Amino acid sequence: MKAYSYTPIADLLVDLTDTKQQQHSFLVSSAALRTASPVWRKLLDPDSKFAPLETVSVDGHDYRRITVEGVEPESLQILLGILHYSTENIPKKWKPDPVATTSAFLKFNFSVLRDLALLLDQYDCVAVTSYFANGWIDSGKGEAGPLWEPDYVRVGFEEWIFIASVFGRLERVACDNIIQLVSRELIRDICVDTSESTSGDIWDKSKYYRWKETQLRLGDAGADNGPQIVSVGEPIETREHEGKDFDLVEVNLELVPQKVLDFILEQRLSTSYQILAPLYRFVQELLDSWTPLLNNENTKLCENNECSAIALGTLVQSLNQQGLNHLLTKNLTKVELLPPGRCSLQDLTRKIQALQMTTFKIRNIHRKMESSDIEESIKNAVAVKPRSTIDSEIRLVRTPLSYTNRPIFLRADRDIASTQSTAVCPLALKLSKIKENAQDILNLVKGYKIHED
Repeated sequence: MKAYSYTPIADLLVDLTDTKQQQHSFLVSSAALRTASPVWRKLLDPDSKFAPLETVSVDGHDYRRITVEGVEPESLQILLGILHYSTENIPKKWKPDPVATTSAFLKFNFSVLRDLALLLDQYDCVAVTSYFANGWIDSGKGEAGPLWEPDYVRVGFEEWIFIASVFGRLERVACDNIIQLVSRELIRDICVDTSESTSGDIWDKSKYYRWKETQLRLGDAGADNGPQIVSVGEPIETREHEGKDFDLVEVNLELVPQKVLDFILEQRLSTSYQILAPLYRFVQELLDSWTPLLNNENTKLCENNECSAIALGTLVQSLNQQGLNHLLTKNLTKVELLPPGRCSLQDLTRKIQALQMTTFKIRNIHRKMESSDIEESIKNAVAVKPRSTIDSEIRLVRTPLSYTNRPIFLRADRDIASTQSTAVCPLALKLSKIKENAQDILNLVKGYKIHED
């Protein structure tokens, strides 16, 4: 048996079975392990109540033996190196890409950092990493660029929540911020397929999904392979959004502390309800001819039956197109309001933003009309839909509404409630407000906060 020795006075063999089921052996000082970890102290103490450790022979010498399983070998090497003051090959920062084999440093990517956090948590010895912890945590910010986003929130890096919860015992402020940042992102874009539930609990299936921009595989012609990100599962489905392809992939949240995961799922559910409830009430009131939509003065929003009928028909068609036709069902519960299938809060907001409604567009006609006016009204019907892209500077510009037959872009027009907008049906105004509020609610989502200010 060959074993790497960390000290000339080794008296203990640590055997590791790594994530690939390969074996690694290390000769260490039991005193170093006992000093650093109360868990190892109980196991290795001469008066331990545990069963005596197995003894094995290495190069003619007998050593007591302990085992470690299921982590990257570099994670254990880093921990053992720190415990034995052998830190010359331990990186001060981790990198998303594997370090070249010619490097003087150990490989230290995200998987190694995660497994190191597992060991530190399991053996209760995070304090020994105090010299390195700040650099390891800080390097998760990633490299700044035109499309910069921190590695913490990228698909496949969800276990930063667990890592931060471990190192938070040393770097409280930085790690609290990471947990808040990542949990907020998960609330907004995690997809949970409620149809996979096999019990009354909609969260009983621990399968979660996120959309990840499609990457060319290694070796593909023209692939820009850059830093290699952590591996994720095979795509469940693919879609195109704003000229880019995205894959829906399963992500692993098993290491996320239960209280944080509960918060993420509860906030996702409550925010979905806040976004959908106004639209659901609007749809149900439109469907119920005996309960007319009322304004603040308790008068009907639209007095014109033909306009209301067109509005309802086109909205129902749009709900079907966006996969929100379940909102046509009466008496849905809070949980039943969630759209079927895999849908995130961001998906839900986009679906609502894409809803369209057609209403008449003639000044002051949203009251009961004479039959002679109907033909003219139909000629001037207008589809109400959002702009696909709105420049941030244009948002502040007040542009009077025109009264041509072109579509009116309600969500962007800031003068929509002015006296010039009397041609716009109040039903369209109501839908426009629902769309605007949906985006506002999504923007206000907050992550899990461990310590209150």
